[in-house]
Amino acid sequence: MRSNSPDALRRFAAAVGAATAVGLIAVATPAGATRQEVTVENDVVYRTVDGEQLGADVYLPAGDGDDRPAVLLVHGGAWVGGDKGSLQQPGMQLAEAGFVAVSVSYRFAPDHPYPAAVDDVEAAVKWLRKKPQRQAYGIDPDRIGAIGSSAGGHLVAMLAALGDGKLDKGARIAAAVSWSGPMDLTTVAAIVDGGNPLPAGSSITTFLGCQTGDCPAETAEEASPFTHVDRTDAPTLLANSDAELVPLALVQPMVDGLEAAGVEHELIVYPGNRHARALLPDVWPDTLAFLDEHLEP
Repeated sequence: MRSNSPDALRRFAAAVGAATAVGLIAVATPAGATRQEVTVENDVVYRTVDGEQLGADVYLPAGDGDDRPAVLLVHGGAWVGGDKGSLQQPGMQLAEAGFVAVSVSYRFAPDHPYPAAVDDVEAAVKWLRKKPQRQAYGIDPDRIGAIGSSAGGHLVAMLAALGDGKLDKGARIAAAVSWSGPMDLTTVAAIVDGGNPLPAGSSITTFLGCQTGDCPAETAEEASPFTHVDRTDAPTLLANSDAELVPLALVQPMVDGLEAAGVEHELIVYPGNRHARALLPDVWPDTLAFLDEHLEP
């Protein structure tokens, strides 16, 4: 398979670095604005770390509902950029379907390499479970899911796989959806660790804080969702194109791990090269059905 080759993986790493800013223009929605009875609260601070405030855009369904499921939205951008506003469309659609949707920012590499972004999205889930947010937004803490796009898909998969036991505690989630998220960072990291340079801007190695000839395998393994899979993990939906930016070779290990662990999962593969949010026209019905099944709005 072409996407399994080292050349394909090198092209992937280089292309992601070049595509950091593609498709990440946010459409601003004023705080308190409504569309079809959806209320939007922009730039709510969910975490302050090292003096940096991390914000969330909260999309609320109509009415004063109680015990509603929540979905965390995690944007892409190669772990080095992006904007929570880029997921405004799914945020609005989720709220219209009865979910509380929360699109979050997180810290970027290279200033904040792994595990900073993982720590941030875990903190976001914990924040949603706290009493003030439960009361303000009518959230059922037992029904929190997540959708991620590209690098955000990787972060959502980490939420799905990290930890063990019940899915209604701490930073655990009850359902995960990844659009074009890389699940295996070890393959690209090994190329660099072996002394083979990748083009400047390689996103995976930037995220991992690697240098040519110095990209520890243990760091790449720890940052790869598939290495954390166990039988208690969240049901997971993975969507990818067969000739896109993220090769299927970097997704298949997660599929194999979920299968071996007996975790409910689905892989949807589309023809062509559409990546991440470009999959929305096709992937959205399956995404919404998956969340409906596991979070029951």
